[in-house]
Amino acid sequence: MLQILIQHPLSKTFFVFSVICTVLILMAVLLAPLLIPIIIAFTLYALLEPISAIFERHELSRNASSLSVLLILVAIGALSVSLLLPHLSMQLSTLQSQLPVVWQSITTMGNDFNQHITASLNLDIQSSGISQHFFNQVDSWGKSALIEGSNLLISLSVLLVLVPIFTFFLVRDFRSFRNNLLDKLPNSSFEMGWLIYYRVAHQLQGYIRGIMIQSAIMCVITTIGFYILGFDSPFLLGLVAGTLNLIPYVGPLLAMVLPVLLALGHTPVEFWLVGAAVSVILIAQIIDNVIVIPAVIANAVNLHPLVVIVGIIVFGNLFGFIGMVVAIPVISTLNIIFCGLHQGIKTRYNLKLKSSN
Repeated sequence: MLQILIQHPLSKTFFVFSVICTVLILMAVLLAPLLIPIIIAFTLYALLEPISAIFERHELSRNASSLSVLLILVAIGALSVSLLLPHLSMQLSTLQSQLPVVWQSITTMGNDFNQHITASLNLDIQSSGISQHFFNQVDSWGKSALIEGSNLLISLSVLLVLVPIFTFFLVRDFRSFRNNLLDKLPNSSFEMGWLIYYRVAHQLQGYIRGIMIQSAIMCVITTIGFYILGFDSPFLLGLVAGTLNLIPYVGPLLAMVLPVLLALGHTPVEFWLVGAAVSVILIAQIIDNVIVIPAVIANAVNLHPLVVIVGIIVFGNLFGFIGMVVAIPVISTLNIIFCGLHQGIKTRYNLKLKSSN
């Protein structure tokens, strides 16, 4: 009985899958300090590899095509930094200076609301102290978030050095490394290994390209919307909304928080502006779901929404914002690997049974 259980395709699949997951986790732990540059470099590789292939088809060598792609990446990066970073820094400073006024207005409004509720219900509780503590805590969180945003801008200098180097070597050497690695598979697993790799690579490249286009479109739409509404930091708000759009389902809800808080911080409070700020995100999401997703990301990943939400929560708790962003491609990749392993092992198991009979 135990022998039958061990030889069962599902048992073998779980064992091989566990070994692969263990290796991947160990690699992630060892490369933890470089994980963000590596993730960004692989993302850029998925975007730039077709351009390198075009250069190679025009009889450029691998080194020349890789160097050309690197020069394009550096030129686009330098142009983006020179054009966008000053505006982003200025709007971040403006937002940081607005924060005390915003929180003072929200705190006052919260205290007035609490007093109205306690007076209406004839309750004798010190709700103002509770609300004050709550708003002070949220104020602290907001300042911490802005400090983290400032630190992120500083850490961009490190990324600007490491990411082009990693991307260059990925474009130049990844295919050779992949071929050498897969060629070492035993003959019985060679076809299955290539099939799994092809499915993973095809799906990840489609998802990465689609999600980058999607986030860029959301950034443009929301930036225009916030600019029309008269917000002082429309580009920053649009960039936050576009970045958070990388997180399915949860991201759009998080993107509403900052513009709603800024709208509530106006004195006197203009509730139409709060509704308008929410409407900008909602309109962007309608355009996203009706036009962008069917045209760009349709069928990129085949995961149930509940799996997506649970995965985002779990990865977010374990790895923070980066975990929330990479949750979907990681889960999708693991799903493909498991299904591919099970299909290959089950096919070999059935062939062995037929040959024994």
